[in-house]
Amino acid sequence: MTTRATPVHDRVTLALVVTLLAVAIGVQAVRERIAPPRAAAVPTLWLQSPDVARRLMLSFTDLAADIYWMRAVVHYGGERRSAATEGRYALLYPLLDMTTTLDPHFDVAARLGAIFLSEGYPGGPGRPDQALALLEKGMRHDPDRWQYPHDIGFVHYWWLKDYPEAARQFDRAAKLPGAPLWLRTMAAVTLTKGGDRESARKLWQELLDTADVDWLRQAADFRLRQLAALDDIDALTAIVARVRPQLAGTVDWNALVRARVLTAVPTDPTGVAYELAADGTVTIGPSSTLGPLPTLERTS
Repeated sequence: MTTRATPVHDRVTLALVVTLLAVAIGVQAVRERIAPPRAAAVPTLWLQSPDVARRLMLSFTDLAADIYWMRAVVHYGGERRSAATEGRYALLYPLLDMTTTLDPHFDVAARLGAIFLSEGYPGGPGRPDQALALLEKGMRHDPDRWQYPHDIGFVHYWWLKDYPEAARQFDRAAKLPGAPLWLRTMAAVTLTKGGDRESARKLWQELLDTADVDWLRQAADFRLRQLAALDDIDALTAIVARVRPQLAGTVDWNALVRARVLTAVPTDPTGVAYELAADGTVTIGPSSTLGPLPTLERTS
């Protein structure tokens, strides 16, 4: 006769697994301080089949998903700081795929992972196709979650510049339970004004206002700062073009301040001074964290 494990037994087993995992991590940390391992020429994901991993983890799939999610975040952060010129982000999609197979309802991993994957190189792998695959996978498991088609539309809008498909996805999201009212007009706005800053600003602002995790809010805030920088650059370029003929010699920010055209050297939303080239071109400074800026038309 078989016996079924009690809830107390399950909790004891889970506590034991977590304790052993913590001990293993500690031992590995000590080992690496004593004898640091050589970096592998090609990063490896030892357990490569998400379905096999799900079977092996038995009832601890949620815990395993958390571990793979942490690995994905660490991998992404490490690759962003890497000086390597090739082979970067090789494990990002496999780790995210593993995470969302182990826990199909792990929406943060799917949504934030899609942002990681879509980000252009070198800030990310530049793989909006993988981002779409991850989001579509999430929607298959949670078909009534409006955030998934919303994010799919976002990828089509921001990275692929496919405004008709973005509009279709926004319309798809608007019809799902609990979808915010602003989504009802987003499809029409995207079709009529796709590619302009104002509609992009609205998309990111809504994401900032509705995101339920800090990392999504931070991503939206970053994009809004980029859009603000684009507006600043347009305004400053117009000012420089207007006053250059009136000023003798080299025109720089200090000359414009002395002429009281500006009250101070202009800075971008991160506090870094804009650069003014001899030909009047205005760009973000080399130390600014906002680059590369997106290419979106200014709203007329």
